[in-house]
Amino acid sequence: MEVIGHRGGAALAPENTLDAIRAGLGSGADGVEIDVRLTSDGVAVLLHDPDVARTTSGRGRVGDLSSEEVRALGIPTLEDVLEAVPVDRLIVVEVKGTPWDPGHDPTEPAARVTAETLASRGPRRVVVSSFNPLALAVVRAISPELRTAVLTSAAFDLASSLAAAVAGGNEECHVPVELLEPGFVRSAHDAARRVVAWTVNDPDVVRRCAEWEVDGVITDDPRMARNALGR
Repeated sequence: MEVIGHRGGAALAPENTLDAIRAGLGSGADGVEIDVRLTSDGVAVLLHDPDVARTTSGRGRVGDLSSEEVRALGIPTLEDVLEAVPVDRLIVVEVKGTPWDPGHDPTEPAARVTAETLASRGPRRVVVSSFNPLALAVVRAISPELRTAVLTSAAFDLASSLAAAVAGGNEECHVPVELLEPGFVRSAHDAARRVVAWTVNDPDVVRRCAEWEVDGVITDDPRMARNALGR
């Protein structure tokens, strides 16, 4: 079972930073998960929230700030991550933004820029995930070689997650660990879909996921997860 650092390794260093990514990988994670949004000039940068206030000293929506302004706040770009992460390590890129967000662009520019950026760097271990099936469709249309994953929130059931993965041609189901149960894992595997649980921060739950043959866990603390698995 793969251990994937949530937002790089949010328990080890500030989330969605190069320090968090290096800490996550340095603790033995098989890969890292990051969040991507676009700046006003169309650069993919690492940020979970639509606003920069919670995680930086700045203020304002990332979509209203230039890439130069955002980088001055210590927010790395997707290009920075591709330079920092070895090609043999997994990167899960979550494209943020859903159709019901204020001001959401239905042409899905964040998905387009993400797909183009990843495709320009050649083959490597990457999965693009999103709560938004339209974003995943854009990614697959631009770069069919990229693996994609349906993200499911706790408000949806597991059956709909698997149905969306199959109907949309997405290879993975990324589901909240609190919803997970072994029958779903078996059903997903029967449908040739990988299952990744998020966010798993309890060692007993890590071990349970391994017993259920979950393919990966996304965790704030990869070191804890590896210890729970006896690695």
